[in-house]
Amino acid sequence: MGMRRDGKSQRYDALDALRGVAAVGVLATHSLQLLLADGVLNHTPFRMLANGRSFVIFFFVLSGFVLATSLWNAPQRSSYLTYVLSRTARLYPPYLFAGIAGFLIAALSGHVGLDALLQYAAVTGTESGRALNNPSWSLVYELRLSFLMPMICLVIVRNLKVAIALAVVLFVAEEIALIVTGIGQYAYGGETVLEALITTAHFAISFIVGALLAYDWKNEKLVFVTVSHHPFVAAGVAFITMSLLLDQLSMVGSIMLIALALTWAPFKILLAHPVLQWLGRVSYSLYLTHLLLLTLFGVLLKDAVPAYVPVVFGVPMCFAVAEIFYNSVEKPCIALSRKVRSTTGKARSQLAAAR
Repeated sequence: MGMRRDGKSQRYDALDALRGVAAVGVLATHSLQLLLADGVLNHTPFRMLANGRSFVIFFFVLSGFVLATSLWNAPQRSSYLTYVLSRTARLYPPYLFAGIAGFLIAALSGHVGLDALLQYAAVTGTESGRALNNPSWSLVYELRLSFLMPMICLVIVRNLKVAIALAVVLFVAEEIALIVTGIGQYAYGGETVLEALITTAHFAISFIVGALLAYDWKNEKLVFVTVSHHPFVAAGVAFITMSLLLDQLSMVGSIMLIALALTWAPFKILLAHPVLQWLGRVSYSLYLTHLLLLTLFGVLLKDAVPAYVPVVFGVPMCFAVAEIFYNSVEKPCIALSRKVRSTTGKARSQLAAAR
């Protein structure tokens, strides 16, 4: 099944690499936004790079797929609290470190208050908080919705038809709410509790789609068999739907990409390349730090050099910084997350033996 076992954990190498490619797509998007006027790419084959939302929706669908697979394949049951603590240890410290760095960079310009850092640290998703590190807006929903994944997976396993029906109802309700409230199709965050709930519900659909895809992969494989029989059609659908920059269609493209990565041999061979595997490993760090570095270059070199200079010199450094951030911040958090799971697992085993 294209799966590598690492101890008791299970990982999809191809999907890790694909996550790395998507992170590079976000880097390319932000770099081009610093260099090109709005709309320049809209009528070109590079339209996908005009806005990074398609890549973010892919991250959400992929998270739903990977988390659901992990939960269903877990060798032993753990408590919901353990799951939350483990997930928090994995995601939150790197997120917070990046926010503090963003706060310090913003302080160089003198246009930031402590309230922005507090909003960021509280994962509120408000404009002032996410302004410290713009890509961080998606981590608000990554954290919130990953906490809901055990419940989502439980409903899917208990009754697939009910799960699909509830997903459809939620989709229709949040789409109507986006229009009625004026949030619009390009939601990022909310300044009120209502806006936050509606936006969270909007992105929840991507996680649910990912979980449903994981269920299909684990059981029926209808999507995967279809895609494996028509890989070029699936690749074309993925490119077109993700280039239209609508969240709803980006979910379709994400499904195609995940299915291709797990079933189409040429694509799997490509994604097995060591460079892409490395990108997958540092993808979270690259996502969190790239715009911070480009912004820092822009602040330090403002008016001293042409606008393209910070980007040309900054982009290669983004990969070096991602590696450093991965080893110094993210890797210890991964170890901590695993320790939380293993410690709890041992404690539960000892308790069961004592009984």
